[in-house]
Amino acid sequence: MPAINVVFTLLVALAALLPAHAATAELALPGYQRSDGAITTYLGGDSIDPYFAAKALLAAQDAGMITGTAARNWIAWQLPRQHVDGRFDRYCLKGQHFAACQAADADDALMAAWMELLVRTAPAKGMPPAWQASFDTAARYLDTLRDGRTGVYHISRTLPVALLMDNVEVSSAFKAASRYRQSLGDSRGAAAWARQAEQLDQAILRVFWRNGVFLVSTQPRERSEFYPDAVAQIFPILADIQAPGRPHDSAYRAWMTTYRFAWLQMSEVDFPWGLVALVADKMGDADAITCWRVRSNQFRHGHHWNVLEEALFLAFEARLAPAQALAPPAPSLRCR
Repeated sequence: MPAINVVFTLLVALAALLPAHAATAELALPGYQRSDGAITTYLGGDSIDPYFAAKALLAAQDAGMITGTAARNWIAWQLPRQHVDGRFDRYCLKGQHFAACQAADADDALMAAWMELLVRTAPAKGMPPAWQASFDTAARYLDTLRDGRTGVYHISRTLPVALLMDNVEVSSAFKAASRYRQSLGDSRGAAAWARQAEQLDQAILRVFWRNGVFLVSTQPRERSEFYPDAVAQIFPILADIQAPGRPHDSAYRAWMTTYRFAWLQMSEVDFPWGLVALVADKMGDADAITCWRVRSNQFRHGHHWNVLEEALFLAFEARLAPAQALAPPAPSLRCR
C-alpha cells in the first residue's frame, strides 16, 4: 500500500475517535504570540497593533475556542503600556524589544476591544484590581469620544468622524460588560451597561441606516468597495444589531447571494476577511466556512494574512478531525 494511503487510513481511524467539533480546543498562536505575551500582527512580525491582537482573541472565542491563556498573557504584556488617559500605541521592534512607534489607528474600536477582552477573560470571581482600573480608564476615555448630538462614537479626539463598524464594536463591548456584571450578581450594573448598548444601537440605526443599506461613515464616500462598504452590511449581525424590517437571516442570505464569490476570492488580492466567516458561523452556514477555510489555506502567513485571520482559521480547523481538515470540499459546494 502506498505510504500516502497508509497515512490517510490512519487519519480516518483517528477521526473516528475524535469529536467533530472540538469546542474545548485551546488557542495557541505560534509565530504570532511571543514568549513574553506580545502578539505580532503578522507571522514573526516586527510590529504590534493592539486592536488586531485583541480582536483575534475575541473572534477565536466567538468561534468556540478557549482563549484564556493566550488572552491573559497578552493582557499582562499590554496592561503596563496603557497611557494614563486610557489609550494605547502601536509598537515596532527595536533590537530585541518592542517600543511605541505610532498612535493607534482608531481609539474607539481599540478601547472597545480592550474592554471586551478584559471582561470576557476575567476570572469568575471578577477582574483583578489592575484589570478593573484599566477597564475603567478605557471606558472613561471612550466616553470622551461620544458625539453628544448623534449619540455615536468618533474615531478619536483628533478625527471626529464616526464609523459604522467601530460603533458596532463599541456596542458589543457594552453588551459584554452587561453580561459580565450580571455574572457577578450586579443587576444594577448590568442594566446600566445594557441601557448604554441599547441607546447606542438606536443611534447607530439613526445615523447609519439609510434607504435599506448601512452607511459606513459619517463622511461621504466617493465609491463603494468590498471593504468597508460590503463587509459593513452584515457586520452589525455580530453585535445583534438589526435594522427595521431586516431580519438577520434574510439580510445574510441576500448578502451571500450578492457577494459570496467576491468574498471567497478576496484572499487572492486582499485580506481573506475571516470576519465574514464568523458571521457565517453565527448564521449556521457551515458550507461558507468550509469554502473560506479551504480557499484561504494556501494564503496563510502571506502578505494578506494577519493574526485575526489566523485565529479564525485555527478556530474553525479545531472543529475538525485530521481527516476532515485534509479533505477537499464536497463537489456540491459552491466555492468558486
